[in-house]
This record gives sequence, C-alpha cells and structure tokens, in this order.
Amino acid sequence: MKWLLLIFSVIKPFFSSEHPTINPVEEIKDLIRSNAVAVITLFAAASALATMFAGGLLLVAVDIGAQFDQNGFVYFSSMIIMGLALSLVSLIIGAVIVRSFQEPKREKQRETLTKENVGVVHPLQDALALLVMDFVKEREFNRAAEAAHAAERATTPRNIETEEEIRH
Repeated sequence: MKWLLLIFSVIKPFFSSEHPTINPVEEIKDLIRSNAVAVITLFAAASALATMFAGGLLLVAVDIGAQFDQNGFVYFSSMIIMGLALSLVSLIIGAVIVRSFQEPKREKQRETLTKENVGVVHPLQDALALLVMDFVKEREFNRAAEAAHAAERATTPRNIETEEEIRH
C-alpha cells in the first residue's frame, strides 16, 4: 500500500492543474548551499587574518620586552617594524575582503526609507523601520507639546504675580 501512495505522489503533479507549492525550508536549504562556499572562505580568511594580526602584535611585544631587559631602553628594530607591518597588512587585507563581499546594490538600499522603496529590502525590516520612525515622530510631537505647554504656563498672569511675590 505504501508503494501505491509513493507512486501516486510522483505521478499526481503531471495530471494535476495545481501548481506545486513552494517549500520555504527547501528555499532556505538552497540558499545555504549556494552561499556555503563564500561563508567558509570568509571564515577561513577571517581566522587567518586574526592570527596574522595577533602574531604581529606578539612580535612587537616580545621584541620590546627583550630590548628593555637587555638595554634598558627601546629602539625600532627590524622585528618591531615587521610586527607592525604584519598587523597593518592583515588589517588592509581584511578591509579589502570585507569590501569585496559588499554588493553595490546594498549601497543603494541603505538610503533612507521612503514610501517608494518600502518592500525593496524585506517586509519585516520595513515594518520594524516604520514602527521605529512612528515612535520617533511621536516622541518629537510630545516634546514639542510639552515645550509649548511650558511656555504657556510661564506667560500666564498667575505665574507672573507669583514670581513678583517671590522677588519681593
């Protein structure tokens, strides 16, 4: 009986007029598969660059300590220069790698959120951004209302009389 069900499930899409439904889990798996090499490469590069940076700083620290113990003062030796150069090169390579992984389309999408570009990035991000913008506008309105109310209270005749009594 299980064989019949299996055969029917394979044959059914050919005779059905319904479009097959899209499985979101499968889409996520495909996305992970397509980006796995880039993620692993980025992780390996980040690990190597962090090791180079730490190694360069360690070279500098060891040489400074050795020089101070031997001579009582520190001078720029080739080991200090090479340690600083190694750290600097690792930072530059890291910046180049990070820059190469950024897509030019994302630079354009970082513009301010308007009604024209709502739905471009992701609906959930748009909803959260609009919620935050609404909260900010409400706070600005409340501050303006409080300032107007405080200015109104300061100019009322009762407050002016009270201030004159306090001065005398």
